[in-house]
Amino acid sequence: MRKKHLIIAFAFMVLAQLAFPLKMILEREFILLKGETFLFQIEPLDPYDAFRGRYVNIRYHNNKVDLPIELQNLKDIKELYVTVEKDSSGMAFYGKITKKKPTSTNSYLSQKADLFYEYSYTNMPRNLWIDLPNHYYMNENKAPLAERLISEAYAEVVIYQGQAILKGIQVKGMPIEKYINTLGKDKSH
Repeated sequence: MRKKHLIIAFAFMVLAQLAFPLKMILEREFILLKGETFLFQIEPLDPYDAFRGRYVNIRYHNNKVDLPIELQNLKDIKELYVTVEKDSSGMAFYGKITKKKPTSTNSYLSQKADLFYEYSYTNMPRNLWIDLPNHYYMNENKAPLAERLISEAYAEVVIYQGQAILKGIQVKGMPIEKYINTLGKDKSH
């Protein structure tokens, strides 16, 4: 009888340990499935991490937005919401900034107001810094070439109800991995 209880307790412990990473994976997949994909212009950085390997670290070209005058007193605001829209060429741009979650769209970002602003000469917050995912992991051998291509690249970011996921990097309309592979094939001919 005691052995049966130990087996049941062990099974619950294993399920509990699997539940947390499974929840994280399912949340990410849900955002990728339901969210809208936006293209952002990016700039390169070239990091290497001994534990995580080589990755492409990107900086977004347009990562801050002017705060409307009515939101420039951030003392009582903990979180702001920024809608994201597309221009005629499909590039992302920031729309309205609000104190409440937008109800007219699911394409908005949630930003901590106390972390991402810059002060003007009046000592009032003037700009909201937009925090987007900036690490893109890829094959260690391809990452250095990818870093050199970033100036021609765009980040594909999926946005859904305040969350953002870096889906990929595009160069000349194709995923960066595929573009690098085509460069390798061109050199072999």
